[in-house]
Amino acid sequence: MKILNLGSSGILGQAVVKQLAPLPDVDLRVFDRGKKGVTYPDFVEHIVGDATSVADLKDALNGVDVVFSTLGPFKVETFATPLVQAMQEAGVSRLFWSTQFQIYDDGISPENLKLAASFGFDEATERGYVENQRQAADIIEATHLDSTLLMIHFFNYDQSIQHAVLDAKDQPVSGGPISIASLAIVLAEMLHHEADYRQDAIKISAKD
Repeated sequence: MKILNLGSSGILGQAVVKQLAPLPDVDLRVFDRGKKGVTYPDFVEHIVGDATSVADLKDALNGVDVVFSTLGPFKVETFATPLVQAMQEAGVSRLFWSTQFQIYDDGISPENLKLAASFGFDEATERGYVENQRQAADIIEATHLDSTLLMIHFFNYDQSIQHAVLDAKDQPVSGGPISIASLAIVLAEMLHHEADYRQDAIKISAKD
C-alpha cells in the first residue's frame, strides 16, 4: 500500500512518518515544502512541492492508494480546495484529513477555551482556528472522496504513552489532550487499516 503523507515536515507529520516507515507492507511517500533540517529514511520517497498547487499535488499522487494530510494549521481551505481537485483528477479517492475535535460543536465551551489558553491560544485565535478548520472539513465532505476526518484533540509535544479514545463526530469527546507519541501511533494504525472508518469523522483524544 502506497501512502502519501502531506505536510510531513511538521511535528505531527514527522511523528507519523516514524510509525509508518518501518511497516513492511507500507510504501511511504512524503511531500513537503523542503523545510531545512528535516530528514527522512533513505527508503522513503521525498517530494518537495507546493501544497496549494494542483499540478504539484497531482505529480505526488501518482500511484498512491491513501492520502494522509496534516496540512495547516491556518488557512486550511487553501490546501483543501486544490487537494480535492488534484485527487479527483488523479483518480485517487482515499483521504485521511486532520482537523480539530470541536468543528461540529455548537460553540466552544468555556472549559475548552480555558484549555486552549493553557496551550497558548487566546479566545480569538481559538475561535478563528476552529471556524477555519470547519470550512476545510466542509470542502472535503462536499466531495465524493472516500474520506475520514481525523478530529484531533489538543496534543502535547511529549513521548508519553496514553490510552487513546475514539468517539463518533456526533458524540461528546470523552477524553482529553493526547501526547503526540500516542496520537502518531493511533493515526498510523488507522492508516494501516484504511478500509475502516470510511466516509466517517472520528474524534481522537486520550483517557484523562
